[in-house]
Amino acid sequence: MAVKIPFAPAFRLNSPWWQNFIMGIIIGLTAGLYQALNLLGAGGGRPNSFQTVQVVNATLCAVYFLSSNLGGSILNTIGPAITAILGIIGFALYVGGLWYFDQTGHEWFAIFGGVAIGISAGLIFVTMGSIAMSYSEEEERGSFIAISVNLQAVGCAVGGIIPLIINRDSTEAAGVPVAVYVIIIAMMGCGCLLALTLRPPSKVIREDGTQVAVLHARGYLEELKANLEIFKDWRLLIMIPAFLPSECFLVYSGSVNAYHNDLRTRCLLSFCAVVVQIPAGYGLQKILDHKTWTRRKRAFVGLAAVGIPLMAAWIWEIVRVRGYDRSNPPTQPMDWTDGRFPAIFILFVLTWCSSILMQYIILYYLSCLTNSPVKAANYAGVYRGFLAAGEAIIFGLDSIAIPYIKEAGVLFTFYATGILIFVYLAAFHITQTEYFTGEEGVVIPKHVVAEHEHELHDVKGADLDPEGNIIVAGKGA
Repeated sequence: MAVKIPFAPAFRLNSPWWQNFIMGIIIGLTAGLYQALNLLGAGGGRPNSFQTVQVVNATLCAVYFLSSNLGGSILNTIGPAITAILGIIGFALYVGGLWYFDQTGHEWFAIFGGVAIGISAGLIFVTMGSIAMSYSEEEERGSFIAISVNLQAVGCAVGGIIPLIINRDSTEAAGVPVAVYVIIIAMMGCGCLLALTLRPPSKVIREDGTQVAVLHARGYLEELKANLEIFKDWRLLIMIPAFLPSECFLVYSGSVNAYHNDLRTRCLLSFCAVVVQIPAGYGLQKILDHKTWTRRKRAFVGLAAVGIPLMAAWIWEIVRVRGYDRSNPPTQPMDWTDGRFPAIFILFVLTWCSSILMQYIILYYLSCLTNSPVKAANYAGVYRGFLAAGEAIIFGLDSIAIPYIKEAGVLFTFYATGILIFVYLAAFHITQTEYFTGEEGVVIPKHVVAEHEHELHDVKGADLDPEGNIIVAGKGA
């Protein structure tokens, strides 16, 4: 019997909406909790462990680059359930490694955890990106992306409120209590159970009874070849400058947070930023799924809504840190009772929200280029791979304590370049639909078929599956 929940379709395990929602919860229990730990500064560890943890994170991101670029092939071969479970395990090992290092000072487990999460992060994010981009219909893509990324924010908020409550009376630059690590690992374990419910696109059924896609099994070498072919897509390649800074703000903000603020203030800033992100993300979703606008207009308006505050935030950040001397940290970290706290609070929240919303924009632009789950998995892999490369670079630079003004200036430059690239793509390469471009195995929703029936005659390879669904089998994914 179907269960009806407000603001959601009736529960079906094979529903695209619920599959995306489950994947969002898994992302919240992994990447969200990881973000919460890192936003405390020094990966949740004590301030004197900062450099070691930054090196561990740089190692993480270097491995993450490789796993992301191969993640699409792995996902298309073994399916989303196993791929997600492998992803969750690495996150748990990473948290365990930080816990062990924080307690003993021995680095080996932390470094091992960095390699493990590097492998797993690519797998978990490729799965999330593929589901959000390809399980949704074109008219609801912004909603699916918002659900996934906002549930990641919920996980980050939950992970952030735990240390906030524990450390609400602490004004020292202390490490995170053991209880925080234990709770986070237990929550990640729950994510493994949820991952068992994920279904491949051929077993996901829309409300109109059509499958998301009809895909034929391919060997791993064939999948790997298809993955490498994606690098011939010049539209994807010119987005790389926008991919690189996508998560660097997490490293930068965590580092400045640890340098400038005491523990309870770091906890408060991190928690409030992700809480504000959630309604902001849903506001952006209303733009990206606006029913009366063309996809090109949605792309332009969404980019402006994110890009303008993003540029303002990073200009303000450059001005703010121009006098920070990393070799001479403040003897008295800022507390939330200080008079300078309100301005820092506004800037931190603005920087966080505008930077994370840029990830929504990137996923939306990528989703405008394909409806194929196979291609979406490979797109997500390339995006996450170069995101990881940028994060690895910023972790490495931060570990040698380059001036904050240089870090902020480089990030501003990459964000500005990415915005200009997206303006060009929106103007010339985002079309109203990709359903009729001949992507292999894509099942066209029935209402789209009814609205564009005349266009099907021009689609090479358009055919009916045994159940009467319109599919496309003319070109490779």
